[in-house]
Amino acid sequence: MICAGVDPGSESYAIAFVDELGRLVKYYEIPTELVVNASMSIVKYIADLRPKLITLPSGHGLPFYKISDIQDKEIFLLTLSDPKKTGPLHNFLRAAKGLNGVTLPSIVELESVPNYRKTNIIDMGTADKLASTFFYRTFFDSFVLVEAGRHFYSVIVVINGKVIDGFGGTVIPGPFAPGALDGEVAYLLSKYSKITKDTIYTNGDKKRAIEIVKIISEWYSTKYDIPIIISGKDKYNIDFGEKFEFKFKESAIGASYIANALCGGIYRKYIDMLKSSNTPIYYVRLKGWEEIISLIKTL
Repeated sequence: MICAGVDPGSESYAIAFVDELGRLVKYYEIPTELVVNASMSIVKYIADLRPKLITLPSGHGLPFYKISDIQDKEIFLLTLSDPKKTGPLHNFLRAAKGLNGVTLPSIVELESVPNYRKTNIIDMGTADKLASTFFYRTFFDSFVLVEAGRHFYSVIVVINGKVIDGFGGTVIPGPFAPGALDGEVAYLLSKYSKITKDTIYTNGDKKRAIEIVKIISEWYSTKYDIPIIISGKDKYNIDFGEKFEFKFKESAIGASYIANALCGGIYRKYIDMLKSSNTPIYYVRLKGWEEIISLIKTL
């Protein structure tokens, strides 16, 4: 039995294949900039290896939707952008219709995270961050995971095998992302200019990002007496926590481990960690949000 998983990174897409015992069978990466035009070729390569199940790149997450059920509305929820546009994730999802694939939830959709922590939040950690967390769950029962990517940082907290909190890459600052916007800044931009994806993906401050990540992770580490694990391409620029060296992206392997668990493989014992429901936008309660809900209903 072969199972597969995909990590949709900012710089590269990684695809991992494991067998029923979780042994790595095949692994490769492709630059993200090439995925737009190569999606059909990538999907054919995956199909040729005949995985029993593949966990798809899932952006902001939906809990285990079959690829056959992914239409414009679902692509919008996964990407939080125009479902008709061209992009690596959009194109890959459209190309993957012939695979036996499912989406992954993001942290905000996990039932183990208390609802009060989800209020007015979408990005507690995207689906690929959950995949990385699942990977390390196979080694540790409780830990704080700091995912230090080239563009975004995130913090995920696991206690006794369950995720209890998360801070995503558009909430806390990263090397590129500015993190949560000052409310007054957001007001002025929305009134006199506009807030775009470029606004929330650029002009971050790395020094401030590391400070905030350290404050959050060390607080949880001290409270629960648990280790801090640092992963991601930028991990060696973080001056605290434990770091492990792998010749692969943990998120891709974690995604394939989740597929393995769903198929009854060796990692099925961790499947309770994945109990999830709703959508990434379900917990937003802000005034005016009803206009967004109305928009989605038209898709």
